[in-house]
Amino acid sequence: MGDEPKAKPRAEPTQRPAPVVVLSSAAIPAQQPGKLSAPEALRVVRLLAADTANIVVHPHGRKHWKITRRQIELCVQRGTISEGPFVNQHGNWQLNFYRCAAGEEITCVVAIEWATKLLVITAF
Repeated sequence: MGDEPKAKPRAEPTQRPAPVVVLSSAAIPAQQPGKLSAPEALRVVRLLAADTANIVVHPHGRKHWKITRRQIELCVQRGTISEGPFVNQHGNWQLNFYRCAAGEEITCVVAIEWATKLLVITAF
């Protein structure tokens, strides 16, 4: 019994944090363009939405929404464009994003304050 080889202790797998990918805001033109296609608008929104601090939820009707901030963030970050882009009455490009997650359908109306932030006007 004493002659049995001892099992080697397992080495704990080393966990390394995932590398941080810094998205350059230089990819967004400094001036708001006169024309904006849906793929270009989606690229700008994805770059801005990568930092959730750039997603500003308008207080209009917020108390009546049954949607959490996280659901809004994910809709903007991962949703698909269902309408737009078009220039709204304030001169900002506006889009509607749609996302279905966990059986819930969410639509967010988003205005791009060019190269700085995304303003979520309403969500339902």
